[in-house]
Amino acid sequence: MSNIARRQLERNWMFLGAVMLVLGAFEFLVCAMVASIDVEKAFNQMIAFAPPLFRAIIEQNMLGGTPAGVLSFGWNHPVAHALLAAVAITLAARAIAGEVETGAIELVMAQPISRTRYFAAHLAFAIGALSAVIGAGLAGTALGQLVYSLDAFGWPRLAALFVNALLLQLAIYAVTLLASAFGREAGRVALVGVLVAVISYLVNAVATLWSKAEFLRPYSLHHYFDPREVLVNGHLAASSASTLALVAALAAAIAFSHFARRDLP
Repeated sequence: MSNIARRQLERNWMFLGAVMLVLGAFEFLVCAMVASIDVEKAFNQMIAFAPPLFRAIIEQNMLGGTPAGVLSFGWNHPVAHALLAAVAITLAARAIAGEVETGAIELVMAQPISRTRYFAAHLAFAIGALSAVIGAGLAGTALGQLVYSLDAFGWPRLAALFVNALLLQLAIYAVTLLASAFGREAGRVALVGVLVAVISYLVNAVATLWSKAEFLRPYSLHHYFDPREVLVNGHLAASSASTLALVAALAAAIAFSHFARRDLP
């Protein structure tokens, strides 16, 4: 297992390092922005000139224009979601379908290693990689709060956000891994993962803003990720965490079941 994890690190360390740097810098810059402007005044100006639809989005995500609300929005911003989802989708697409596409999986499976250990090694590496990326983002938030003297969130709330964000990305990873277990081309599998992430995000956004579509919210993975609730109110709902964990576990179990039986390549 260690050899597989080492190989994954050699293949992905530049990509992961770049994402960690960008996410950490982004969250740090959000703190810098909050510290350098009058947040409430800027918020009121945006509300005054924004169309009704965008006004509702701004109000719901930024919690009345408070510094804490804007900082929490930094974790619900499309940039943060895109960076984290890119890691989850890329690792899952390469884990099986990508290795089948290049023929590398035949060489790996020719070694004295079971498919169970191969699958577990990729899963463990993904958990570690996603944890590192999320940790870099949280370090950016914590450092920004320290540098700019923003008394917003303590470590317990940042730790709760870490758990919530990790579970969301593991759910996206596992669903993409399920497609990877059936696929033979990393690009097509990655497209499936992107569609799942984008549709989930859009469904949650539309259902939040449009009352007639509210019934769709429970079917979106992003519905169970709420940085504002976690950071500002200090509450991570057990139902949200358990739902994301269940989706991740179920998708990973089905993916392993098929991978254990499929022909390679």
